[in-house]
Formats: sequence, structure tokens, C-alpha cells
Amino acid sequence: MSNDDAGSMQQLFALITRLRGENGCPWDREQKLDDVLSDLIEEAYELEWAGTHHGPGELLDEMGDVLFLLCFALSVRRESDPDFTLARVATHAHDKIKGRHPHVFGRETASTPEESIVHWEKSKAAERAKRGEGALEGVAGNLPPLRHAVKILDRAGSTGFDWDEIPPVIEKLREEIAELEHALASGERAAIEDETGDVLFAAANVARFLKIDADEALQRSTSKFIRRFELMEGMIRADGRRFEDMTLDEMDVYWERAKSS
Repeated sequence: MSNDDAGSMQQLFALITRLRGENGCPWDREQKLDDVLSDLIEEAYELEWAGTHHGPGELLDEMGDVLFLLCFALSVRRESDPDFTLARVATHAHDKIKGRHPHVFGRETASTPEESIVHWEKSKAAERAKRGEGALEGVAGNLPPLRHAVKILDRAGSTGFDWDEIPPVIEKLREEIAELEHALASGERAAIEDETGDVLFAAANVARFLKIDADEALQRSTSKFIRRFELMEGMIRADGRRFEDMTLDEMDVYWERAKSS
């Protein structure tokens, strides 16, 4: 870290101390750790969006928000635990990440990203075993549901509980859809909800097995739907028509036109 970097970090922590101080900002002073972490999650999503949809200016802005909230969270924690310092956090992160790269700092080797991931997961599994944890322990339960499902499936798969090829994964999805149709025929709401969840879980596993980011794939499909719907909406408006006066079949004609545009 350069002197400029160190000075900027000191300046940021000094700002937070001032905001949390006796004559600081009433809102900042009342923030608890849970509040800050909740804001951090939201800002992390905004950072991800900026990184994929905007230019360097927006990326700088959102990365600054994330850095500020990380420092804010550390400062709040340090108020009740003076030993919870940036140096302690950084050293812990350094040692943990270094330990998960035996192919760089140890005797293992890796020539592909896939081989690197194997070493990473083995190191994490060894850490869990040392703590007496099972394969699925330690996965954050508050992850977005789709991401949580994929993470759980990855962990389960790391034990060998996984298929070797895609056909049975697809067949499992078909099986779950059939069970949903059976539940629909029964009319039992609880069963319908359960089977709907199973369909979504099986679909997430298809994406995982194909090494497709399920969140990104769903976001692309959602964005595609938005573009087509807005185009269809414009066509309907241009023809002087309104949704409420149209049948679904009539709307579908415009939808097909939007798809082919």
C-alpha cells in the first residue's frame, strides 16, 4: 500500500469517527452493525450493476460506497471490541486466502482455473472438518434464494453426491414438473408451493451443471422480456389501442411482432 493509500484510509476512518462522535451526525451515530451490514449488501448489488452496466465513473462511485460501509462496519464493531482493527482483519484475510492457494504457496500444482477451484474447495473442506462442521454448514442462509440453491448444490456435489452428466439433471427437472402438475390436479396449495420450489431448485441445478450463472441467465431473460414488452406496448399505443380492450390472443400478435423486430 502506498503512502497515498494509507493516508486516504486514515482520512476515511477519521471521517467515520467524526460522524459517530458526540457532535457528529445523529443518523450515523445511531447505526448498529446490523444496519450497516444491511446497507452494505444493497451497495454491493449496486456495485455489481455498475460494473456490468455503467462506465468507470459509476464504478468508482459505487466502489467508494462499499469501501466506506466496510470501514463503517469495522468502526462500529471496534467500538465494542478495541482489538477488532483493520490490521487484524487484513491479517486474517491474508492468512486465510494464502492457505486456500496451496498450488501457489505450497506443493500442489494447478494449470487450469478448474484445478485451482479444486484446491480452493479442498482447503475450505479441510477448514470445515477442523471446526467439526458438515459439508453444508457455513453457507449463508440469507443469500439470494437462487444463489443460495446453487451454493448448496455445489457443496453437496463436492462430496461426490452429484450426477456425472447432464441428461439425468434434465430428467430430474422433468420429474419435478410432472410432480407439480400432479399437485395442481390435487388442488392442495401447500403441495403446489412445495413442488414449485422443487422445480426452481432443479432448474438451478441444470444451470449449475452447465456452468451457467443462474442469476445472470435469469437477469438476461428478464431484461429480454422487458425490452420485448416495452416494444409491444409501444406498438399497441401507436395503433391507438389499450391493453384493457384487447384479448390475450390479440396481445400475442403484437408480442410476436415485438419478438421478430
